[in-house]
Amino acid sequence: MRISTIQIFERGISSIQDVTAQQQKTQEQLATGKRVLTPADDPVASTRILELNQEIAINTQFQRNVELAEGRLSLQDDRLGGISDVIERIRTLAVSSGNGGLSKDDLGSIASEIEQRLDQLAGLLNARDASGEYVFSGFQGGTQPFEKNESGSYRYQGDEGVRFVQIESSVRIQTTLNGQELFEDMPAYTNTFYTQAGEANQANPPATISVGQVIDQELYDAFYPEDLVVEFTSPTTFNIKEKSSGFVLQSNVAYQPNGPIQAQGVQFEISGAPVTGDTFSIESSEKQGLLRTTEKFIYGLRNFSATPEGRGSFDELLESTLANLDFAFTSVLDARGQLGARLNTLETGLEQLKDSEIITQEALGKLESVDYAEAISLLSLQQFSLDAAYSSFNRITSLSLFDRI
Repeated sequence: MRISTIQIFERGISSIQDVTAQQQKTQEQLATGKRVLTPADDPVASTRILELNQEIAINTQFQRNVELAEGRLSLQDDRLGGISDVIERIRTLAVSSGNGGLSKDDLGSIASEIEQRLDQLAGLLNARDASGEYVFSGFQGGTQPFEKNESGSYRYQGDEGVRFVQIESSVRIQTTLNGQELFEDMPAYTNTFYTQAGEANQANPPATISVGQVIDQELYDAFYPEDLVVEFTSPTTFNIKEKSSGFVLQSNVAYQPNGPIQAQGVQFEISGAPVTGDTFSIESSEKQGLLRTTEKFIYGLRNFSATPEGRGSFDELLESTLANLDFAFTSVLDARGQLGARLNTLETGLEQLKDSEIITQEALGKLESVDYAEAISLLSLQQFSLDAAYSSFNRITSLSLFDRI
């Protein structure tokens, strides 16, 4: 068999290149610390490595979700703690206002502090998280949940949605509380109402209506759950009607700005310059939120009458206010209990995720990590083979027939 000179060179170079490629692969394994560099190195292990890396990525995302949820829940718990403190202070002031020896000026001083506490409450209820979203507005994170209307009363502007975060493949945890459920949907101690101006009113600037007060609970209970409508028949007169039937209860009443208006056991005031056709409604309600309870109590303090009837109305207001504040305090305590339970769940879940991550990393290391002792020995062997290939190539290529002549 004849072997040409070019074949000798090709075989020698090919042998050197093969050993060099093997050596480079071993060096790359040592540099990266990974045994499997491409799927061709170990197809079965490569598939499992891909699965384990996906598990680690999902686990990492779950841990981030837990940290996000912990931050939100801790913030809400902190704000609810502040709200509890303010409710307790308002309740203390309310109890002190029941002292029959206090004058109207004394009650006015109490009202002034409660007004400050009302603004403090609103600030806590309008808390934002680290991303700038309101924490008590449901799904409407960009909407301030409690805003003052044109009459100066707070109204809830969010929705009733609650947000959840996935912390495990089959576990979702609630991370928000909506202000409607927590601060608004509380049973009122007695039948009550809220006031609002008609959306189609034309006065400019708009005329406003006060929060009002029940001054005769028996009379109002007999009328409840009907609603009242005040309709201006001219800029100086108005009618008071039953909303459901349109029946006129009082007609052509002379309008006095900021003057007390009484009907069916309730009292309120309208201020400004209404125009013909403007309406104001007095809506019955079996619920009364925390802010409205506070607003109505401030109204009662500011409009206290030192008559036997006035004292009786105020005592009824005080009794209902204390009961409604207790309802609000209980609602906040229940919410804090739920937050505490969720925080405990997150703590346990985070520990499980970290344990799972360690186990997965260990399994990945066994499949993927290089055995340095074995790789170094192999590299030495490959270097020896490469040296031998170079030596053989040099010896073979140096042979010549002229050496035999």
